[in-house]
Amino acid sequence: MQQYNVETQERTADVWETRVLGIEGMTCDNCVKTLTKALKNVSGVNDVQVDRATARASITFDTTKTNMPAIHEAILRSGYKPTREIPK
Repeated sequence: MQQYNVETQERTADVWETRVLGIEGMTCDNCVKTLTKALKNVSGVNDVQVDRATARASITFDTTKTNMPAIHEAILRSGYKPTREIPK
């Protein structure tokens, strides 16, 4: 979704991005809760969907507030390993 500056009608860049990552190390539903909580605590993260069965996490975030290195760090700190980006 494009956003516009109301005063000038100039287009501004999209700030929301969604990435789907593979995750190693999840073995139970508590793992899903732990990872979800860790990702939601990253400033700028808007939505997190973690699926243990497919070992994937979908993260929607504001690119002006955070970036992929910060998200990777949150995953590692929570005890899991991001493995690869998976196309949607």
